[in-house]
Amino acid sequence: MSNYIKDAFSRMNLYQIRAFVLYGTEQKSHNSETYKDRLENATVPLHNRINSLYTDQAELTEAANDIANALSAFEEVYMEVGMKMGARLVYQLLVENEQYSQ
Repeated sequence: MSNYIKDAFSRMNLYQIRAFVLYGTEQKSHNSETYKDRLENATVPLHNRINSLYTDQAELTEAANDIANALSAFEEVYMEVGMKMGARLVYQLLVENEQYSQ
């Protein structure tokens, strides 16, 4: 097998596809932390910052709610986009491939 084919197969993983679809680049390294750890590690600095900015509990709650609402919108949009991309790939693999083999 040529190096080209071997290289293509080595890039065929979730992390490489995600990096390419989101950023148009190849991911150089893989974060081996669990999803739970990645989310917690990304959240701690945000919590620390917001807690240092707002000493009034009502303002802190309002700011935290604003951030949560924004993150929920990102979560919903990216989930829907990801599902549509996955469906498009399945369609191309199953339907469009059949058109070429007939």
